[in-house]
Amino acid sequence: MRNATRYIPRKDWVKSAKDIKSVHRAVSLDEAQVLFDEFKSNWSKYGAAVAVWEKNWTSNENLFTSPENIRKIIYTTNTIESYHNQLRKVTNRKGAFPNEMSLFKLLFLRINDIQSTWYRPVHNWPKVLNELVLIFEDRITQHLRY
Repeated sequence: MRNATRYIPRKDWVKSAKDIKSVHRAVSLDEAQVLFDEFKSNWSKYGAAVAVWEKNWTSNENLFTSPENIRKIIYTTNTIESYHNQLRKVTNRKGAFPNEMSLFKLLFLRINDIQSTWYRPVHNWPKVLNELVLIFEDRITQHLRY
């Protein structure tokens, strides 16, 4: 999203984001393709922004192989971006590390601090977990406690 908004004036960000979100929220790949074509025609005046989405369209197509609840978690990345930002902050403040292990220790301590603040539940988590278990049964069931 950020790569495309770079080419769109700030006054149009909300409108363009709304249009592209409708593509992500489509029920099927066919519907998403129709909505994406509408997006391309509506925003053709910002060709570079449209080109970013066209170049990465195959990645967006892959989203539709997953169920809707899992897809929403994949394309809603605010939590992941926040996590990465917090790790970046702690490593950028320190100019250099004497060795690799000191970096690992610093990241380990920061990850523990970050995990202690995780309290927001994932929306529809029981449904998401159910779908994940059905798709990745051999990987997930070994970690579940019954």
